[in-house]
Amino acid sequence: MALVGTVPEISEAEFRKVISKPLIKSSDMPPEIVQEAVEIVTMSVDKFINVKNYEAAAQLIKNSMDKKFGASWHCAIGEGFGFEITYQQRNMIYIFYGQIGVLTFKC
Repeated sequence: MALVGTVPEISEAEFRKVISKPLIKSSDMPPEIVQEAVEIVTMSVDKFINVKNYEAAAQLIKNSMDKKFGASWHCAIGEGFGFEITYQQRNMIYIFYGQIGVLTFKC
């Protein structure tokens, strides 16, 4: 008999599969831009995650967003942070990809 509210246990492999997908925590972007931003973020993080070079990943995200959507994009990456920012409306996305948080915004 299972208790109400219990969470089934999953294997480490299943857990890693679940967290390997990008999770959008907050965004006010139009859906088509969200999709492109998620692709840029996942490509950049995948490229630099093995060497834990978050600065290079952030720079690649910023430069890619500037090129695709015009200047002046900003990017913060880390394993844990909070934020309070001022940004242009409809130009912010906060994503978790694995255990990495990525905040990208235009101001």
